[in-house]
Amino acid sequence: MKFSLKLKELREKKGVSQRDVAEALKISKGSIGMWESTDRIPNAKQLNLLADFFGVSVDELLGRDEITPEERAQGARETIKKSITPIEDEMLYAFREVEKKLGVKGQRAVIDVAESMAGMK
Repeated sequence: MKFSLKLKELREKKGVSQRDVAEALKISKGSIGMWESTDRIPNAKQLNLLADFFGVSVDELLGRDEITPEERAQGARETIKKSITPIEDEMLYAFREVEKKLGVKGQRAVIDVAESMAGMK
């Protein structure tokens, strides 16, 4: 689902106006309207604020959570079949430490940086 449609859907589901969202996030009402009616996407800080406001992940806001549980399970099964390299093991350890210190938001930031570096974004 497009970001603009997802944002409007979440706002309407929560029963709040564009003005309510804008005031809560300390941004202009025009920004909310523009995001709901165009292909423009907020910056990273604003995406995080929106995700927190609606109680969803940034991935969900961007429509990147559309993997089915079956697809996720299949991916996990494929990962288990492969042996983990020492560098992957080190990365997993670091990722878990980020969660201990910074929570899921910290982990999401690490994923976002890695995806950006790999040209996935």
